[in-house]
Amino acid sequence: MFFLRGPFMRITTLAAVGICIGILNIQMAGAQSGGKQIIGRDPASTMPFSPAVVAGDFIYLSGSLSREGNFTEQAHAVFERLGQVLEQAGAGFDRVAAVTVYLKDTSDFQAMNEVFREYWPTEPPTRSTIQADFVTPDALLEVSMVAIKPGAERTIIKPDDWAENANPYSYAIKSGDTLFLAHLVGRNYRDNSNVEGGIQAETEAIFEAARQLLAEADMSLANVVSSRVFLGDFDMFADMNATYREQWPDFPPARATVLAHGPGSSPLGITLVAVKGERERIIRPNPDGTPGRVSPILSHAVRVGNRLYLSGMLGVNDETRTDTQAQTRETMATIGRTLDAAGFGFEHLVDGIVYLTDMSEWGEMNVAYVEAIGKDFPARAAVGTGLVSSDGRVEIMFTAVR
Repeated sequence: MFFLRGPFMRITTLAAVGICIGILNIQMAGAQSGGKQIIGRDPASTMPFSPAVVAGDFIYLSGSLSREGNFTEQAHAVFERLGQVLEQAGAGFDRVAAVTVYLKDTSDFQAMNEVFREYWPTEPPTRSTIQADFVTPDALLEVSMVAIKPGAERTIIKPDDWAENANPYSYAIKSGDTLFLAHLVGRNYRDNSNVEGGIQAETEAIFEAARQLLAEADMSLANVVSSRVFLGDFDMFADMNATYREQWPDFPPARATVLAHGPGSSPLGITLVAVKGERERIIRPNPDGTPGRVSPILSHAVRVGNRLYLSGMLGVNDETRTDTQAQTRETMATIGRTLDAAGFGFEHLVDGIVYLTDMSEWGEMNVAYVEAIGKDFPARAAVGTGLVSSDGRVEIMFTAVR
């Protein structure tokens, strides 16, 4: 994330390794790094993320937050800042395909909707909205985005028999071979009625809605490469998983699952990305080089064309159980093995999300994060949520492009 309105300083062990957390001074020029272009990063900055990264037809924007004023004032500051980064990348709000909004308090959902309508009075992007904590205690929201470069397709997808969305976001947006789906919940989208019958019925309803959206784009669940699952109650995890795994008996997408609640009464929301093309399931090796275990509910990573979608990864073992920095170091090593198995490297990372159970350990996480990536950082959001691993302190999910 990048910060607005005033200096930011956190006393952490980052200081012990000489990493200074300061103000990110945005420049107009982008820096080219391999197949990706970094936008808006001051060469002197030590922040462990780039404001935006352009790769292929997409622009990946880091999470942005503010810490001054009421919710509406902070939301305006965040969107204005993201608008500046979009402009530097040669795009505008009309090119945004997918937005993730993290709210400190879901009671601000309607206030967020009103601000959202100001920036997208028509043809809004898809959106995921969940509750989370932030590294800056006074921040009330954080927003990250994926936009489409000018000239590339941006088509809104909605079945004709679906009711109009009362909230200002689209259910799906297609760009070439890629479909971004919104955060779907257990609802009958034809009439916006809630689905009864418990978590398994809600999970099936989400996938029925996804199948309908995918069909409108001439795709199917077999084209889904990445899944983010937001679950409000860990006690529902096993039942949700039982229905989830039925959707992909042979080749599940990459996936991250965290304990986080969206607005409204539904305890479950799922956000998907689908890509047409030949998919390759990446199975990472174990640290000793032996073949890794194949999971029935996720792929370690999915490669399609020049893109790689990685699952959320953890680094919990007996040695790291109580140490966030050590867990992050192990997580990044696991990510490194996964990238290598797919023929990618850390230099190909373009977008990431870090889930932390305790945001006061943001600095501890960054020490190991910086060690692994080194430079040419991807765009990134970092937020506080629960994890389904009882001893997990950090989970990290990436997208890479060669």
